[in-house]
Amino acid sequence: MNSKTTIIGLVAAVAVLSGAMGLSVTGAFSDLKIAQTTIPATGFLMGQLEIEAHNQDGELIAYRLTDNEVVDDGEQCILKMLFGTTGESRTAAGAGTFSATVARGGYFSDATVDTTTTNDANCTGILTGAWDVLGVGIGATTYLNNVTHDLLVVMEDECALPGGTCTSNGLDRGYATTKTWTNGTGNTDTTIVLKKTFTTDGTAANITEAALFNSTTGAGSGMLAHQTFTAVALGTADSITVQWTFTVGD
Repeated sequence: MNSKTTIIGLVAAVAVLSGAMGLSVTGAFSDLKIAQTTIPATGFLMGQLEIEAHNQDGELIAYRLTDNEVVDDGEQCILKMLFGTTGESRTAAGAGTFSATVARGGYFSDATVDTTTTNDANCTGILTGAWDVLGVGIGATTYLNNVTHDLLVVMEDECALPGGTCTSNGLDRGYATTKTWTNGTGNTDTTIVLKKTFTTDGTAANITEAALFNSTTGAGSGMLAHQTFTAVALGTADSITVQWTFTVGD
């Protein structure tokens, strides 16, 4: 969850409370200005990323819990899926394959390393798959919900992706093995939980990042969310369970 969401929520709460109590301070606020002010909405899509690692005997060896981060391209795709593209065509509405001319911090489709610092990614085309593909990586950069993080369209160093340095067998991206829906009613939010367990059967790896995609292939896929965390050291036959939770509501 981005800190911006918290700030926006606090501002909205103060604005609503002020209006409800009929506050009017001469020289500082006016009832007219309060009435004309558009109250910003609170967070639409929020959630958490939970990481658990176990050794081959099933013992818990690491645990991480952090807010997730929906990247800019993911936000663009969400709105395009909900409201469609321009015009009245319904065949293209609600849709798209991922498209980006430049990627930051990852690999191009030919597996050459991307070292550029520009990004003009956007969600275009037809969305042919759900955002239910999980991946892990060993990127060295720690992001603190900054602009650079929002611009990411690929993981920094995704495991088992051609051209990367994390080649541990068993850690390549794959579909969520479980999806758990909770349909909200009234004051209850709607949530979905996606989970997948990766088990190493090759060399060791220090997992530091996780992401959610709409395809099992590296080239041409879109990334919805990405987050980094303190390294989780995995040896042969160790497992790591990645769980993304998304909440829709206010």
